[in-house]
Amino acid sequence: MRTIIGYIINMLPYMILAIPIYLIVRGIIIKKHNKKINLYHELTLFIFVLFIVGLFSQTIIPKFEFGVNGFGIVKNGVHKTNLIPFRVLFETYREVFINGYIEYFLINFLGNIILFIPFGFVIPLLWNVSNRKVIVIGACISFFIEISQLLLARGTDVDDLILNTSGVILGLLLYKLLYKKNYKIMDKFKI
Repeated sequence: MRTIIGYIINMLPYMILAIPIYLIVRGIIIKKHNKKINLYHELTLFIFVLFIVGLFSQTIIPKFEFGVNGFGIVKNGVHKTNLIPFRVLFETYREVFINGYIEYFLINFLGNIILFIPFGFVIPLLWNVSNRKVIVIGACISFFIEISQLLLARGTDVDDLILNTSGVILGLLLYKLLYKKNYKIMDKFKI
């Protein structure tokens, strides 16, 4: 649990920094297109963009540190690449049941799924897009993160792509389930 809280704390400065940038850019876009403002849409989009900034801050934005020697990029991570699909299942079993390290399951397995549920839920909530496009968008974002991590001192893993895309699909299924019962409310979010 301490690790999860640490991730959230690390996300906050990036998200706070993104707020004025987002508000300025979004204000320019709205003014340029002379759009009628949908508060449901705008608030959800704002939170979604902050979520994406937080996600990117932990996956592809290099970590920075301030120290006695000044300002620099942290390069002390270990880079490993896994191109074997479903290897994470065996690693999760080993870490949880043999080594007793439950956080591995929570962060590496469930975390990769849960972090992408918002893509499957929020994209169709805000825009009229096909199920296929939602899944492709989510998979492409995950692929972008994994390819970007090749350049960083972080792991690149085909299983992350599979788990992330599974999260997108779960988010889409959740959206579909809730939409059937609450379509009048959920349609208020679309523009």
